[in-house]
Amino acid sequence: MADAIGQTKRHAYAHHIQRLMVTGNFALIAGLDPRAVNEWYLLVYADAYDWVELPNTHGMALHADGGLMASKPYAASGNYINKMSDYCSDCAYDVRARTGAKACPLNYLYWDFIARNQSRLQSNQRMALIYKSFERLPEDDVSAMRKDAAAFLDGLDAGAS
Repeated sequence: MADAIGQTKRHAYAHHIQRLMVTGNFALIAGLDPRAVNEWYLLVYADAYDWVELPNTHGMALHADGGLMASKPYAASGNYINKMSDYCSDCAYDVRARTGAKACPLNYLYWDFIARNQSRLQSNQRMALIYKSFERLPEDDVSAMRKDAAAFLDGLDAGAS
């Protein structure tokens, strides 16, 4: 992961997967403002142009077009990123944990995203399996994940002040 950040800082570039799977996924599940994320991508990446960023960032990564570009949100937990990359190999967080101080923030942010958007997304056929899994989670676990997500996001807001 540090390599992707360094690459962005040094070269104003990151691979499409890093942009979509890591930064875009984080922005989506954290509930960041799509306009601010779009602007950030345009400012940070030398090869970012409106005609590319609008479908890739706004449509695919952020699902901010309501599903015109992608039939379901490209939302993922730390487990998915661990399976699809080597970013988790030297991470201080436990990619298997969903709650607690050592839990991967992407895990509780993911399930918080699923909970926050249930009324809008549960009728999407491509989300049916995810919502079946979500409904099987113990209420105490969901509550703890939502609490951890709120604390994490509050910490981001506090850091921005």
